[in-house]
Amino acid sequence: MTIRKPSKNLLLALLAAAGLLLPVASAAQRAKTFYDALEMAGDDGVIAYCYGPDWNRRSVRMLKTFWENPATEAAAGNAVMVAVPHYQSNESEGAAEAGSIRGNLPHPPAGVCPTVYMVDKSGSVYATLTGTDDLGDETGALGAENIRTKLEELRRQRELLAQAAQASGAEKAKLLSQVADLSIKAPKGIVDEIQLADPQDTTGAVRRNRHNAFYGFMYKQMETSDGFLKKDFVPNVQAIGEACRDIYEDEAYRNEDRQAAYVLIIGLSRAAGVPSNQLKGMINKCQKIDPTTVYGKLCPSLIEKWTGKGANADSGPKRRKTAAVSKAEREARVKAAKERRERKKAERKARRNGKDEADEEEED
Repeated sequence: MTIRKPSKNLLLALLAAAGLLLPVASAAQRAKTFYDALEMAGDDGVIAYCYGPDWNRRSVRMLKTFWENPATEAAAGNAVMVAVPHYQSNESEGAAEAGSIRGNLPHPPAGVCPTVYMVDKSGSVYATLTGTDDLGDETGALGAENIRTKLEELRRQRELLAQAAQASGAEKAKLLSQVADLSIKAPKGIVDEIQLADPQDTTGAVRRNRHNAFYGFMYKQMETSDGFLKKDFVPNVQAIGEACRDIYEDEAYRNEDRQAAYVLIIGLSRAAGVPSNQLKGMINKCQKIDPTTVYGKLCPSLIEKWTGKGANADSGPKRRKTAAVSKAEREARVKAAKERRERKKAERKARRNGKDEADEEEED
């Protein structure tokens, strides 16, 4: 009996049905205007590069070195790429048509170019990359990497939102909280959705996403009943301290929020004269919450500055030395002031004597 080999098309169909055949990735497309880009956009949305033809030469050079670089195209995935000019002068050549190219895309923040706007397929900006900090040098290698990262987060956001749509209660609140944790802009009203899914906040997701460690509880003290800030406001240190402790001990909050609260506690403790060894322990505890945040990276320098060599103001010998030095300095200042007063008194007396002698000579 002759056994026929399955055809190539049949193998492909079987592999596709089994989910074993991966789709071939398509490259990013380019559009002439932002409206065209939105029309062409799929799930990866639109990536717009804003440059200043009549004022920012660097952004113009980066059209070649960054925006048309294959590495940037690869990072852009299946997004539609569009270059959008931003003129400072309406008299410049090309300024008249710039509006039709930009469409309803926002102007660059504070007029800074180059700026990259990352826009989802509905037209909402979910990430903004601006200037050297986000784009790096003119090769744009950092910019390409940031585009890749933000685009991956957009895809992750879609996955989490799809899962949340099928979930309810605490599970839904947790998934939506993960969406809010991404560095890209979360969908509008997501915190309200978290509240509806978990009204008792059993997951901690509500307070995690409704809190600002630096200002949340401070503004409650500062605001008057009509929403204005109190005149000559003096913060209630005890209330701040209690609020901070509630935050940094609660793992539901983001690590950076917990550390921000702890930094306020450390500052209040230092001002209150807490001994250096206790202060050092507090700073170490703050760092251990998360060494990778801005506060975690700041802690070692605080230890060196506030509790390092020469910073132990609570030690006995140092207090005596400081007191002796301070006393000597005060005595020196008093002596110098006394000498200045006596010198000025003598100068005034000499001027008066000189004037009297001159008057007597005139009378003669």
